[in-house]
Amino acid sequence: MALAVVDLKGAGVKRRAEDSIDPSRKHAEITFDNANAEALGKTGEGWDITSRVLDRAAILIAFEQVGGADICLAMAKDYAITRYAFGRQIGSYQAIKHKLADMYVNTELARSNAYYGAWALSTNARDLPLAAAAARVSATQAFDYASKENTQTHGGIGFTWEVDCHLFYKRSRELGLSLGPQRAWKDKLVTQLELSNVA
Repeated sequence: MALAVVDLKGAGVKRRAEDSIDPSRKHAEITFDNANAEALGKTGEGWDITSRVLDRAAILIAFEQVGGADICLAMAKDYAITRYAFGRQIGSYQAIKHKLADMYVNTELARSNAYYGAWALSTNARDLPLAAAAARVSATQAFDYASKENTQTHGGIGFTWEVDCHLFYKRSRELGLSLGPQRAWKDKLVTQLELSNVA
């Protein structure tokens, strides 16, 4: 695999807008037709360069995912203490408390892994691929879980356009699909853990 740098405003480059699950972010199909390109790296280095870029992007996106999970937890908590059912705050029910506690634990684990990734990125540590995979997997799971449980905590209104639960659910799904499938990142995490145990 080889990589190339192309001026997206240059001749031979066409963009066509694409719909996606998250309409707050623009997506496009890019087509190249005899566009000028400059080789990036040497022939055969394409996958190594791509892998390094994906590791760095995974760490940066993990922080966005942690932030999204934080907001979902705050929304669910606020709703749980203001919404009453059967004469009680819904937050007083054990089932809601469990949801909120699990959201908190998942988010804090993801935050810790994101910080580990930031440290590895800032120091160019040898275990950067491990830190990136850990941040990617935990942050994706935390945001996905928090966005779903936020919607569940809100009940029927959580599925409507009246509240923003759906925006965070869509963003969690979009970010979870970017940078490759979750299964690939889990496989990378296991491989990197195995390599670190051998060293």
